Amino acid sequence: MPLIIVTSSQPGAGKTGVATAIARHYAYLGRPVRVVRAVDDAGRVVEDAAWFGGLPFAPGSPSQPVETISDPGDDAILVAEAGAAAAAGIAGAKVVCVAKGSEPAAVPSGTVAVVVTRVPAATGGAISDAAGGAPTVVLVEDRTLAGFSISEVTTLLDAEPLLAGDGRDQTCDHLVISPISSDAGQPHLRRFPAKAVVVRFDRTDQHLAALRGDPECLILTGGKRPSSNSMDAARSRGVSVLLASGDTPGTVKALETLHDNPRFQGDRKLNRMAELLEPSRLWQALGV
Repeated sequence: MPLIIVTSSQPGAGKTGVATAIARHYAYLGRPVRVVRAVDDAGRVVEDAAWFGGLPFAPGSPSQPVETISDPGDDAILVAEAGAAAAAGIAGAKVVCVAKGSEPAAVPSGTVAVVVTRVPAATGGAISDAAGGAPTVVLVEDRTLAGFSISEVTTLLDAEPLLAGDGRDQTCDHLVISPISSDAGQPHLRRFPAKAVVVRFDRTDQHLAALRGDPECLILTGGKRPSSNSMDAARSRGVSVLLASGDTPGTVKALETLHDNPRFQGDRKLNRMAELLEPSRLWQALGV
C-alpha cells in the first residue's frame, strides 16, 4: 500500500487542501484512494475527517479522525493528513511537508516534497528547495483558496440564516459592501465574482441590485427582517440570506478576519488547489 502523509507544524498552512488534491489526482488516474485525518491537538480535525468521508472520488474514507494510520486492506493509495507529532516515526511513508508563507526551517524524516502556501507574489521566486534536495512547490497567495464559507460567516457573526439558498455551503472570494446608489450598485457588484454582499436590512433597492449581481450570499445588518420582495427575489435565485444583529460598520469589522485562516472545503477550492499543483514537481517527487 503506498502511503502519503501530508503534514505541517503550522495550523492553517494548507494540509487539508494539499492532501485532498493529491488524493483526487490519483483517483482521476484510476487508482483507488482513501483519505484519513489523524488525531492531533491542532486544527479542524473532526471537520476535515467528515469532509474526507464524503469525497466521491475516495469512497471508503473514514468520516472520523483515526488514532492510527494503517493499511486500509486493499491496494489503495492512502493519503493521510496528520500533525507533525502524529506523522513522526511512520516507516515507509512519503511525506509532503506544508508550510505557510516561507520555507520551513526543518522538514520531517521521509520528506519527498515541500509545498509552501500563501506566498506573496513578490517573494515567490526567492524560495529554494528544501534541505536534502526535496523539491519545493510555491503557491502564491490566491483569492479562491483564501475564500470563506457561508457557514463560517454564520458562526462568526452568530447570524440568523433566513434562507439556505441552493443548499450548498458555497465559498466566497470577496466581501463587498453595497454602495449607496442602486443604479451604481449593480455594475459595481458585477465586478466581483463569488461574493458575499453586506447591506442594511431595510435597503430593498440595494438587495435587488445585489441579487442581480449574482452573489453567493446576502449579509443583512441591523437585526430586523427584510421585505418580502427581497426574500422572494433571493429565493428565486437560490441565494443564501443571513441576518446579523450589528450595524454595517461593526459587521464589516468583524468579517475582516475571514480571510486569515479559512477552512478548506468545497469544490471551488479543491478545483483551484488541483489546478495550481497539477503542473508542479510534486507528482514526480511522489512517484506513486
